Amino acid sequence: MGKTVAIHQPNYLPWIGFFQKIAAADIFVILDVAKFTKNGIIHRNKIRTKEGWIWLTIPIENKYKGVAIKDVYLPEDRKWWGKHWRLIMGNYGRAKYFAEYKEFFEKIYSEKKYTKLQELNEVIIFYLFECFDIRPKIIKSSELNLDLSLAKTDLNLEIVKKVGGDIYISGMGGKKYLEEEKFEKEGIEIRYFEFRPFEYPQRWEGFEPYMSAIDLLFNVGEKAKDLIKTNL
Repeated sequence: MGKTVAIHQPNYLPWIGFFQKIAAADIFVILDVAKFTKNGIIHRNKIRTKEGWIWLTIPIENKYKGVAIKDVYLPEDRKWWGKHWRLIMGNYGRAKYFAEYKEFFEKIYSEKKYTKLQELNEVIIFYLFECFDIRPKIIKSSELNLDLSLAKTDLNLEIVKKVGGDIYISGMGGKKYLEEEKFEKEGIEIRYFEFRPFEYPQRWEGFEPYMSAIDLLFNVGEKAKDLIKTNL
């Protein structure tokens, strides 16, 4: 069996599809050398509300646009920590399994000890890996001595080769830009991952897909790990 590799930016409170993609991989490469973009999901994600959903957005300063994710600092104005926790509490405080996971998240948002976006995102991602029983080998792209002049196909290909991968798991967006023949020439297979929303109990009527994975965790508890893996 070949080693499968998934590459992804360290997003904030990642959505369910992020974890499904990583669950299918042996090696997860954190793409922390990628450039930070505003209004993506590196610094924000969706949570369920009675009215539908809202963004939880960390107000990263505009000066970090185009800067490597690993070098992006959290805002000096720390009011957003309390705002995010109040919104999580207000919308999930009565979710069936919220109490089981409350301590971890409450500590994160009350201690406010992280200074970099990547640090915060990773501590949440790694905790959710434990909750969902996802156990890949984790490697940071910043530790691979990459040629940062490379982009898209060439960068992804170099990463897969450096970590000894035989299979690259790409999101469906890769179909638009990946030069598949370059992977084929290196004997590396590309597998495209397509997220297919699946329904699970939410606090309010009218199912909303594409939520942060905490929505799944707080509503179904330990069953979340099975739902993630059986719906691949």
